[in-house]
Amino acid sequence: MKKIALILVAFILTMSLSACKGGAVVAGGTASNSPTPSGTGKSITVYNWGEYMDESLNEEFTEQTGIEVVYRNFQTNEILYSNMKSGGSSYDVIIPSDYMISLLTEENLIQPLDFSKLPNFADIGDAYKNPVYDSEGKYSVPYLWGTVGLIYDKTRVNGTIDSWSTLFDPAYEGQILMFDNSRDAIGIALKYLGYSFNTTDKAQLDEALELLKQQKPLVQAYVMDQILAKMTAGEAIVGPYYAGDAVTMMEENENLAFVLPKEGSNIFVDAFCIPTSSKNVDGAHQYI
Repeated sequence: MKKIALILVAFILTMSLSACKGGAVVAGGTASNSPTPSGTGKSITVYNWGEYMDESLNEEFTEQTGIEVVYRNFQTNEILYSNMKSGGSSYDVIIPSDYMISLLTEENLIQPLDFSKLPNFADIGDAYKNPVYDSEGKYSVPYLWGTVGLIYDKTRVNGTIDSWSTLFDPAYEGQILMFDNSRDAIGIALKYLGYSFNTTDKAQLDEALELLKQQKPLVQAYVMDQILAKMTAGEAIVGPYYAGDAVTMMEENENLAFVLPKEGSNIFVDAFCIPTSSKNVDGAHQYI
């Protein structure tokens, strides 16, 4: 996750990034919390971010292959990791973010892909192949990339909004939404303070954590996907979120605007992977 400024905006408008909703959906069926058993070749369980894919694609996949899709959502990479680590659930396809792919690889929770079964991988841009989080290009196929910025109500702010400082401004007390996600929240604090997202300096990390503690009385709520409803309904003035979701929010509320803060932001990549515990590896490859 890194920063690129205005040149990205045109690309950002085409993305659809996000957070989550709970429950599971079987393609062509109704909501369910009990996955259809995999292993017969007749179903796969896909674990993805909410609001991240047109779910009609799952129905099309079922029509073309006869394989039903049990579609489940997670809210953060850490929830995904916890569920996989516990072994309490079995998934056939997951869509984690870059840094999480590295961890899942190290802990043998995802398996090498058979690229002979993934002919469309040839259409992936070279810039996204063999990334730092999967340097040998064995474990993942990139799905979407995005960035994080500020979504705000342009009719209720003072002056120009172009800095992470807005999230720490007492003028917006009670009208600030903040990530319920430690990685992104700490990253924002680090960038506002002028430090690297990747710092290992304990003093800098402590300073960022102290800043977040000082911010707490100003925060209306710590949110993930809840920000979509809150901002479009005018319940808050400003919050950080993913660029693709910001596009959706602006479509629903013309008072909203989005900016990449001048201190910089991050670029992330989310990618398809197959867990080592998959019960339908062939079906998973077909889905990818």
